[in-house]
Amino acid sequence: MKTRLFWLGVLVIFLTSCGKSEAPLSLATLDDTRLNETAVSLVTLDFAQTQTAIPTETPTPTQTSTPIPTLVRTRPPIQTPTSVLPCNLAEAGLPIDITIPDDTKMGPGTHFSKTWRLKNVGSCTWTRLYALTFFSGNSLSAQYTHYLLQPVEPGETVDLTVDMIAPEQVGVYQSNWMLRDPDDALFGIGPHGDAPFWVRIEVVQVATETPHPTPSLTVTPPVYITGEALLADSDKIDLDKAILNPADDDLADLQYHYGGTPAHLLTPLNGMEWAAYGDFEPGLAQCSAAAINNNTIGFSTVPVGTYFCYRTSEGLWGWLRIEWFADEKLMISFLTWAVH
Repeated sequence: MKTRLFWLGVLVIFLTSCGKSEAPLSLATLDDTRLNETAVSLVTLDFAQTQTAIPTETPTPTQTSTPIPTLVRTRPPIQTPTSVLPCNLAEAGLPIDITIPDDTKMGPGTHFSKTWRLKNVGSCTWTRLYALTFFSGNSLSAQYTHYLLQPVEPGETVDLTVDMIAPEQVGVYQSNWMLRDPDDALFGIGPHGDAPFWVRIEVVQVATETPHPTPSLTVTPPVYITGEALLADSDKIDLDKAILNPADDDLADLQYHYGGTPAHLLTPLNGMEWAAYGDFEPGLAQCSAAAINNNTIGFSTVPVGTYFCYRTSEGLWGWLRIEWFADEKLMISFLTWAVH
C-alpha cells in the first residue's frame, strides 16, 4: 500500500508542475480539486480494501447451563431388634452389702448375720418358691436354703439375710450364694445372670487381756455402839445399848456363868443368836452370812482373841471378842452396827 501512495504522490507533483508552464499541453488541464478528491478516493478505497481483507472473529455464543435435577434417595427404615429380657436375672443393689462388707475381721466362733440387697431385673416375679441357696466356698455353718418371705416383682429390690458363724481357725473365708427358681435353675448377678454373690471374712486371733479385778467399793456400815465389859458370875449385858445388868431383863442379850463345867459360860438371852468366827475381825457381810444359833458356849478351850458374830435381841448385827478370862472374870469387847 505504501508503494501505491508513493507513485500517486509522484503523479500529483508531475501534473501540478505541468499546469504552471506557459504553453499548455495538448492534454486537457485537470482541475486541482478533482485531482485531490481522486487521490483521496483512491487512498480511501485502498484502505477500505485493506480493512476488508482482515478477517473478523465470529463471537462464540455463551452456553447457558441447564441445572441437573437432584435425586433424593430414600433409605428404608432400619429394623431395631426387640430385646427380650430373660425370666430370671438379678442385679446388685446399691449397696449390695448391707452388713459385713468384704474382708471384715472377726474372732473365731463369732456369730453374725449377712444381708445382701438384690434387684429383680428379669421379666419374671420371684415368688415364695424362689430360694437363696449356698453355691460354693465355705458355708460358714449357715443353712443351705432360705426361701423368700415375700414375692419380688420385676424392678423391685429385696434384702436377703443368712445367719452364719465364723470358723474357729484363723484365715480368710468366702461363701458364695445364688438364687434358685422353682425348677431348680440357679441364677445370680452379672451381665448373663450366672455370677454368684458372696460374703468374705477374715478370722483373726483376738488378743486376750488379763482381766483386772474391779475394785469393789466397801461401804462401812454405821456403828451403832461399841465398848468393853468385865463380866462376873451371873452378870448380864445389853449389846444394843452397852448396858451391864439392865433393869429390864428382857433387854439383856448375854449372861455370864462361872463355876460350872466348863468354868466360863456365856448363854444367849431373849432370842439373841451368835457363832464363833475366827481370830480376825469380821465385817458385816461375813457376820450376816454366818450360821448363827442360840447355843451356850464354854470358854475353857476357846483361845483368847477369838471373834464371834452375833445378832442382838433387837435384830442388830455385831461382833464380840474374848479379851481374857481368869478366875471368876471374863473380859470382852464388842461392836454393834446400826444394821438389821
